[in-house]
Amino acid sequence: MQKLDHAIETALREAEELLQEYRPSDAAVAARRLDVAKRLRDVAALSSTWRTLAHPNPVLRNRAATLLDRLDGDSDRPGLDLAKADYWTSRIEPGTFSMGDDTNAYSKPQFDYTIRHPYALGRFPVTNRQYLSFVEALAGRGTPEAIAAAQKLLLLMVQHKQTSEQFRPESWSGARYRAGEGNHPVVGVTWYAATAFAWWANETFLTPKQRANRESIRLLTEAEWERAAAYPLLLLDDKPRTGRRIYPWGDGVTEVAMGRITSSIEANIVASKIGGTSVVGIFPHGAVGCGAEEMGGNVWEWCSTPKVDYPFKGEVSAESLYTGNRRASMSYLLRGGSWYNNHDDASCATRYDHNPYAHPALPGFIGLRLVHLFS
Repeated sequence: MQKLDHAIETALREAEELLQEYRPSDAAVAARRLDVAKRLRDVAALSSTWRTLAHPNPVLRNRAATLLDRLDGDSDRPGLDLAKADYWTSRIEPGTFSMGDDTNAYSKPQFDYTIRHPYALGRFPVTNRQYLSFVEALAGRGTPEAIAAAQKLLLLMVQHKQTSEQFRPESWSGARYRAGEGNHPVVGVTWYAATAFAWWANETFLTPKQRANRESIRLLTEAEWERAAAYPLLLLDDKPRTGRRIYPWGDGVTEVAMGRITSSIEANIVASKIGGTSVVGIFPHGAVGCGAEEMGGNVWEWCSTPKVDYPFKGEVSAESLYTGNRRASMSYLLRGGSWYNNHDDASCATRYDHNPYAHPALPGFIGLRLVHLFS
C-alpha cells in the first residue's frame, strides 16, 4: 500500500507541475501530459481497470480526477457528451414495481406503481461543463442547434418573467465554474433552471423525427428515479419488490479504510470525507442496475414531479413551465442524498422536497439528471 501511495503522490505532483508548464506544444511536454493523464485516470477509477488500479481513498480519487480535468485529459470519457449515444444508460422497460418503504418514516406506505413507457437515464448528473453550454447558448454562443433552441426558450422565459441571469448557478463565482470542476455536478440551480435546461436539451439533442415520434428529454419523475435506483434492469412481473436494494449500490455501506476500491465507500456522502461535490465517475462500484452512477450521494437530484402523499392515487405526471401543458407546483421532490448527507439520506426510498424558486437559499448540494423517454 505504501508503494502505491508513493506512486500516486508522484503522479499528483507531476500533474501539478505540468499545470505550471508554459510549453504545452512542446513534444516532450505533450508526451508527459499523456502519461500523467493515464496515471491519473487509473488512480481516480476512471479507466476500465478501476477494480485493480484505483485507489480506495475517495479524497485521493477526487483530487486525481480534478487534476485530470485541469489537464484536459478527461474529455472523451463515456457519459460526458449529450450529443453522443453513450451519454445514456441501458434502457429500462415499462412495468410495475413496489415503491416506498414501510421502514422509512419519510416514505410510507409501500405501494405498487406502474411506469408505462421505456426510458434511459443520463449516466451521471448534469455537469458544470454541460450546463455551461446551456448558459452560453442563451447568450447566443454555441452550435446552431443549441442557439436555435435557446432562442425558443428565451421566448418562453419572457412569458414567465424570467431572465438568463436567474439561471446562472449560485455556485459559480463568475461567468463559469472554477478550474478543474468541469466534470463536477452543477449545483445551486433552481427547479425552474433545471427544467429549462432539460427543455433546451430536448430541443438541441433530439432530432425533429425523434420528437415527432414522441421521444423526449426531461427531468426524471420520482417514480422513474426510484425504479432505476432500487431495482435491477429486469423486473419479475408477479413479484414487484424482488431484487430491491436499500441503497442504489446495494444493501449496506462499506467503510473499509484500506484495500481495493471495491472495499471502499460507494458514494460521495459525508463519510467519504470529500467535503464537497466530486468529479462524476469516481464511484463506479456504486452504479445501479441500468448503469447510472452517482444516484446515491454527490448531489440531490431535482425531480419533475411535485410532492404528493403516498400512496399515489393514479399517475403522477412530470411538470414543467415550458411545455405548454403543465403548471408549476409549490414544492418538488429531491432524491439521492448528497456529499453533505449521511447514508440514510442516500437510500432508494428517502424523499425530500424544496420549493422551485428559492435561489439565494439554494445550498451547494442540489443538482439534476436527465431522462430520455422513448415512444
